[in-house]
Amino acid sequence: MNLQDMKITAQKAGKKVVKEVDHFAKLERFIAAVLIFTPAILYWADLGCRDTFRDSISNYHFMWAGHWFGSLLTLAAALFIYNGAQHMSAQKEKQALVKKAKSRFGKGYNIIFGVALFGVLFFDHITFKWTHYIFASIFFVGCALAMILTRESRINTLGDVLGVLTLVFLGFHLLLEYLVWKDHNPFTLLWAEWIGLILIAIYFIAESLQRDRQEVAAHLYD
Repeated sequence: MNLQDMKITAQKAGKKVVKEVDHFAKLERFIAAVLIFTPAILYWADLGCRDTFRDSISNYHFMWAGHWFGSLLTLAAALFIYNGAQHMSAQKEKQALVKKAKSRFGKGYNIIFGVALFGVLFFDHITFKWTHYIFASIFFVGCALAMILTRESRINTLGDVLGVLTLVFLGFHLLLEYLVWKDHNPFTLLWAEWIGLILIAIYFIAESLQRDRQEVAAHLYD
């Protein structure tokens, strides 16, 4: 292969990476949007029965239009699993530079979080109380720990803050629920979960933007 052929091959590989990197970034931002707006969409879909928020996201399992709950959790779970699968598939790339660029998008452990969301969906919090809360804990606590423990980018401090805040708000709800107000807690689990989803979404967006900057710095877009 002469120098010109090598240059053409490199350019094609670069365009492939840019296209896939851009695709991964858009997916992460879409996951963030789903996480942020799910409670609001469920509230809107439930307006036919009640004009107040339910006490938890899981309680929307029993709404009259339960297909909204099922559809949104299925979408979120599938996106997490797909995100994790992208990372796993990137490890099979033969070209080192392509592998390195692609592997920064998606995390293998997101497969676990996606499966946990399916567990939340399939096992409601009334009939399968402990099974449901185990899956919910895997998702929320797992996402928080992932933000805290991940050390692969320059947003480590932000990840630490968002991860700790996610745990703090969940812990604050439990403190009020079982030690202070008990059955009259105004800070319901729904608010703790929604704040947690927003914090997780912020991290997804921040990671996505950080990776955009990394790819620009590497001249993949030139």
